[in-house]
Amino acid sequence: MSETERGVKADLRSYYEREAELGHRSAVGPNRLRARNEFIERLKTEGRDHVVDFGAGPGIDVEGFVGAGIACVGLDLAVGNAKLAAGRGLQVIASSIAAPPLRAASFDAGWSMSTFMHVPEAQASGVARAMAMPLAAGAPLMVGLWGGARRDEISTAHIEGERRLFSMRPLGLNRELLRAAGTIEHSETWDVGPDNWEYQLFLIRARN
Repeated sequence: MSETERGVKADLRSYYEREAELGHRSAVGPNRLRARNEFIERLKTEGRDHVVDFGAGPGIDVEGFVGAGIACVGLDLAVGNAKLAAGRGLQVIASSIAAPPLRAASFDAGWSMSTFMHVPEAQASGVARAMAMPLAAGAPLMVGLWGGARRDEISTAHIEGERRLFSMRPLGLNRELLRAAGTIEHSETWDVGPDNWEYQLFLIRARN
């Protein structure tokens, strides 16, 4: 890992540790809630009941899956988020999604919201492959992220003194990068925001 890559990871960990300390995590919005509910229905239809959440934060989506009767383990960079989740009886492991401490093919579904845009473009295909590793072949992996016109932004908003990389990429480029995880079954965009930010959603079938 280069010094730049280490710096990006350190900034992200620092930001999310501070966010956990302050309790600043926003509630899940209606589009994400709809996507999660539809994904839960898909899992039930396909008989899948063991999900890994990549970039789980304090376990908001983990709690949603568990509440629907689906076992879920989260991964998050911040130890503080893992502790917050544990305090609510949820399992979130403090770990990078680039090196999941999980057995190969041990989960039958994957979920990741608002995390992949923090991965630099040069690392994105490798991280996509890492996310597929703990998934059984053909497992559905839902990935949502902010994207838009291709550029890197270092955000200093939200928490004073903290920095986060947003590697902004158009839908087509993220589709190519995420193909490292498997076959793209569906993609869509939501909510175009300031500076042409858009939320992108991908349903992938894991390849192992």
